[in-house]
Amino acid sequence: MESRPVYSAHGSMDASRSRVSRISFLQDSLSRTSRPAFSFMVKRQTYLVIVDTVDVTPEDIIDVDYVTMMEVFSHAAFENKPRAKSEIALKVSKSFKSETGMKVYATTINLDDIHIDHTLNTEEGCIPDESDFERAPSAFSFPARKPLMSYPPEIFIVLKETETCFMFELPSFSYEKGTQEAIDVEEENEYYQYITVGKGRNRKMVVEETQTKACITQTRHTLAVRPQKKNAMAFAAMWDMHDTYARLAKVKPKEEPDEMVLYQSAAPSLLRKKKKKSAADSEDRGKTFEEIAPSAEFQDAVLVTERVLASLEYCEAQKIFRGLVRIDPLSLDLVYFYSMRPLWSLDCEDTAGRPITSITFNPKNENILAVAHGKFSYAGYYSGLVCVWCTKNPIKPERIYRFEDPLTSVSFSEKNPNWLACGFANGDVLILDIMSYTVKTIAQSKRETNPCFDPIWVTNWRAIDRENEYVMTTCQDGRINRFTMTKTHDFVCSPMMRVSAVEGKLKGLEIAKTCIKFDVPITRYPAVLCMKWHPTVDHIYLVGTDEGCVHKCSTHYLNQHMDVFRAHAGPIYGMEISPFMNKLLVTCGADNSVRLWIEGMDDVILTLTCPNAVYGIAFCPINATILISISGNVLSIWDIRRKTHIPCTEYAFANNVVLTFIKFSTSGDNVFVGDTTGKVHTFHLEDTPIPPFYQRRMLNETIKTALCTRPQLLKQLDKLEQRENRT
Repeated sequence: MESRPVYSAHGSMDASRSRVSRISFLQDSLSRTSRPAFSFMVKRQTYLVIVDTVDVTPEDIIDVDYVTMMEVFSHAAFENKPRAKSEIALKVSKSFKSETGMKVYATTINLDDIHIDHTLNTEEGCIPDESDFERAPSAFSFPARKPLMSYPPEIFIVLKETETCFMFELPSFSYEKGTQEAIDVEEENEYYQYITVGKGRNRKMVVEETQTKACITQTRHTLAVRPQKKNAMAFAAMWDMHDTYARLAKVKPKEEPDEMVLYQSAAPSLLRKKKKKSAADSEDRGKTFEEIAPSAEFQDAVLVTERVLASLEYCEAQKIFRGLVRIDPLSLDLVYFYSMRPLWSLDCEDTAGRPITSITFNPKNENILAVAHGKFSYAGYYSGLVCVWCTKNPIKPERIYRFEDPLTSVSFSEKNPNWLACGFANGDVLILDIMSYTVKTIAQSKRETNPCFDPIWVTNWRAIDRENEYVMTTCQDGRINRFTMTKTHDFVCSPMMRVSAVEGKLKGLEIAKTCIKFDVPITRYPAVLCMKWHPTVDHIYLVGTDEGCVHKCSTHYLNQHMDVFRAHAGPIYGMEISPFMNKLLVTCGADNSVRLWIEGMDDVILTLTCPNAVYGIAFCPINATILISISGNVLSIWDIRRKTHIPCTEYAFANNVVLTFIKFSTSGDNVFVGDTTGKVHTFHLEDTPIPPFYQRRMLNETIKTALCTRPQLLKQLDKLEQRENRT
């Protein structure tokens, strides 16, 4: 209820109640003494203009929808000596609130108070996108909706009564005089007179405007609508993507606690310690060449540059190596010479004069190969060296790792292509991470867990499941061990087999019985020089020893082999399984011969004679009857379909060179040859017969043709074929 003076048109003032006169008196007295900063709106609202009993008071100039408040006003009124409210007033206020159910609200907005005005258009001033873009299909299926500007014919509106808000309440009380309640009321009245008429009116006061909750307006055009999809073109160069990934690589991942696991009774000193990052790694790189050159980013950039420059010199050879230049098989001048065209040699100053002991190719990237340099003879001594080459850069190796002990074997992991298992002449085994330019060891064996002290001749990876795998090694003392990697730097060695010397008459090759002058009653263990996993049975593997025997072993039997036969009269240096016939095995050894064997048959199928000891043999992956062998300094190409008494073609190297490694590329057209001078020669095999469509059938007919003078073996071969057809 408003209480303010009313003026008529004649200027006469209606008499008001004592309460109204008291309020006006207080306002006049306060204005004379404290002179607070009243708003002009407050002064206007104290008067009413009535003409002929009609209220013609002008409305407020300020729009109620845009209520403003001067920031210079404070929002609190205070007094110098606050006075606590009496107990009677507190009791009455509590009882009154409980009866009326009055609620006090903060500055909250009720959703029911929001007013939506459909006539307002908030899209005015927005420039529509009139570009002609191709309409892109939606990535999701949305339900059908009505157009944006179409509204339903009926709108359901719910009207609710708002709660009563008490702006000011001054209840009156009457009690019998003399009681405690009457005494409290008299005290309240005296205090009220003191602060309104008495000296208490001179206290410091602050006057402020008050307002009710604002009415929030909203239109339908302010609601978010589904954006329209359009096809647009964007271009990003290789340098842009390189810079983006380079920045992402600099983001440091969150460090997790390094959980270490003890294996059996391993000492705490064997556990891997977490490396602390040095202050130099956290600081920014400098700009001088001495500061930039050791960084991995600079070395990666130099590596890419060297590949580009090398492609200029070896452009024609690279085309032949990739198979981009082929000879027309229907040409009239085609002659089968089995020629070997040299492409390049992988060598540098660091590898000069260092014999090659092993070469392995990356299973995920055929262009990357790792070469191990060690010692070829027992009298010589060289330090260990591992070079990682790429066929895109035949000039310089992309990684060089140096070791004190000579290496004997290397092998890439199939699950983690950047892991390289290395075997040493002192019996150690370790895994390198070739992503690093320096020696970064993933795992390493120690004398506490590794019983081997002799050279490791074979390192071979074998998968346990889809994620884990282990390393199988063969040693000079006849041990076959399995190394399982844990969360420590060391390999956990598990003995799998120890090959013993064979006695008595064996299957396979018949040799003259040696004359032993004195029989020494000791147990001898021959060296295991080569190893191959069975192509069809997971737990079976074949090993060749230095006494010329092939042992058929299984991971299920740790104390004895499953079968054994004699393949050569001397050490076996290598053996391979045909990619077209799983039962066909070829071996080579120190008795200057290459022999072919079939699983299930005791006698040799075919023997190829070479001039010197044969250190390597390889099947051609695209032609089932072509083999390549290395014997001394001679490379021989055999085609058992044409002739077997002599090779089809021979290539001789320098007299001081001994060839130690031979392997075909996956494409079947390129051949890699390693020697004792540290060079890896790359050749392209040309002028070979066109491979037939039925490779296995042609190989089977070739073997039967070679056995035409041995009818007993032909009968065994027919029985094996019938058994395979039944299964």
